[in-house]
Parts: sequence; structure tokens; C-alpha cells
Amino acid sequence: MALMTVPAHAAPGDATAADYLSVPAQAAPGDAIAAGHAGTTKVGQVTVPSIAPCSTEGRMQATKSETTVADVVTYSNNKSVCTIDGVGEIATVTVTGGRYRFDALIPYGGPRIRLASFTARCETTLTGSRSTLQFTGLSGIQVPSRIPKNYVVTIPGGPGGKPKATVTFNEVITPSPPNGSMTVHLMHIRMFPAGGPTTGDSYVGTVFCSPVS
Repeated sequence: MALMTVPAHAAPGDATAADYLSVPAQAAPGDAIAAGHAGTTKVGQVTVPSIAPCSTEGRMQATKSETTVADVVTYSNNKSVCTIDGVGEIATVTVTGGRYRFDALIPYGGPRIRLASFTARCETTLTGSRSTLQFTGLSGIQVPSRIPKNYVVTIPGGPGGKPKATVTFNEVITPSPPNGSMTVHLMHIRMFPAGGPTTGDSYVGTVFCSPVS
């Protein structure tokens, strides 16, 4: 199991999709905000929109049993839950998932990338936000047991010595100047980031938190 914890500062992120189970949100204008989804993928002409999204400004819970595009990607057993306290100061989002499979690199001689399960969570504080991420069953690439933010694994072998892919774990995005908000992707796969036969991005476990404005 890999563990990642980040205190906060990040940029707002949006989440949209279908096939959710929802309850009404309780957030009001000016409240803290939390949102998240299990992931998105775009490879060539294939697009998988945000899976099981929730937001304190919209649908507070969502589930999706499985999303599969053959030979590209599979997300299984995904759920997101967003909450906000009664005074609108502490917002949280927890996104969980089962098996994740990314096969789009195989035709180019790249690895099969797998996760058995994952959890991504963030919450606001009175002055900012913080995140915690964990996953099990990673295969296809190797990472240390404790992962710092924006940790990149490069998969070599692309044309002209360029990488076939980069895989960023604990990818943290913050605005400039910082305002206490943060967007965090547990994992972000970029295909041929420096150029090659195709392009693609796949995200796993995306959460966003923003404290009271």
C-alpha cells in the first residue's frame, strides 16, 4: 500500500458524468467546497467522462459499478461521497475504487498498468485544505512505499528516445497566488508526452477542495 498526504493549496476542478446515485447538496454561496470523481480518460478518439462525480454544490453521492473501453481502460466499483458541515466551513470528499486497468500502452510495447483498489480524500480546514491518498495492487511500474507530491515515473522507449509515457502520482495542482484550494489526482498517465504515434491522458482518483471564500 502506498500512502500520500498533502496539505493544501490548489486550483478548482470540475466533475461531470452519468450513472450516479445522489442526494441533495447542502452548500450555499460562500461555503467551503469539495468535489471529486473516480477518473477520466481520453486516448485518441476514445473519451471516458468523469466517473461517479460528487460535489457539495450538486450531487452529494455517486456510484458506478464498471466502465470499460476494450484495450484501453477499465474502472470498477467506484463511489464518491461529498459532505459539508452545518455552518459550511468543513467540506470533505472521499472517492474509492476497485480494479483499474490501463491497456492503451500495450500496442506500443508499453506495460499493463493496474491498481487493485484506491482511495482519494480531501477536506477543507478553516485556513486551507489537505488530502490523503492510498492504493493497493499496483503493477506495471514501481514506486516507493511513501510517495511525495508530483512523483513521476517515466516509461522509456518512445520515438527518438522520447518517453512512451509518464505516470504522475499524487499530482497536486494549486492556483497562483495560492488561495488554500487544491486539486489532486492520485494517478495521471500521459501517453507520449513529448510526441509520438498517439496522445492520451488517464486520471485516477481526482479530488478538489476549497476553503470558505
